[in-house]
Amino acid sequence: MRTRYVDRRSLIKHEMREIDDIILVADQSQDLAARDYLTRMAVIRLSGYLETCMEHMVNGFLEENSSHRVLAFGRSQAARIQNLNPSKLEALIGNFDSEWRDVINEFLAEDERRQTLGNLIDARHKLAHGKTSSVLPSTLARYHHLAEQLVDLLASLFLPVNGQDHA
Repeated sequence: MRTRYVDRRSLIKHEMREIDDIILVADQSQDLAARDYLTRMAVIRLSGYLETCMEHMVNGFLEENSSHRVLAFGRSQAARIQNLNPSKLEALIGNFDSEWRDVINEFLAEDERRQTLGNLIDARHKLAHGKTSSVLPSTLARYHHLAEQLVDLLASLFLPVNGQDHA
């Protein structure tokens, strides 16, 4: 049984555009309570975005490189990806390729990215469980920038375009 082609890169970009819209509305809001609420919503969405992107990456890679049985198993595992902190990310990537783990490790070692990713996941966890987590616009901008960079790097590994990327 053959499934239809899914443009995973397009789905990933669409989801980021939705987050960008939330951030834009937050930035333009004169109501401080609404701005705070939308900023917290953007943090939750960015964290979820990373998980969703990782699921797309794994599924896309498996669709191109595995049998239907391995794909079925992989899809079930990819759907369970959550709380993608730096350690989990490196372990997951390392399960595919130790060289890829090294690439991710080097990426996270630069410019406090490891700490920023950990802080994003921690902020989402606090917010999702009813605890307070104050997120300044500058912090949200760092989270957003990191998410974009990380997803671009992951796409170059898992969903290379005509051999132009890392894979």
